[in-house]
Amino acid sequence: MQTTLRIDDKIYREAKAEAARQGMTMTRFLEEALQARLQREKSAPRETHVFRVHQSHESDNRPWSEILRLAEEEQLAHDAAKLGIRNPTE
Repeated sequence: MQTTLRIDDKIYREAKAEAARQGMTMTRFLEEALQARLQREKSAPRETHVFRVHQSHESDNRPWSEILRLAEEEQLAHDAAKLGIRNPTE
């Protein structure tokens, strides 16, 4: 595949010189550099995210349909507030 890239002049000159020192084309040098970066990204350990969990002492016995209805109402109110609408049901 052929493509056009915008590369900082200094980086390009350094890469071109290194490719020449290694006796390879600039294309091959860039392919190997990209492949090495992709491999490093795959093998790098991912930082895990720890979710905080809060436990309530009271149980919520509302049915799932009621919880969904409340969530939709809250989302509608949030969206309306962002648009400057005071009461979205009017």
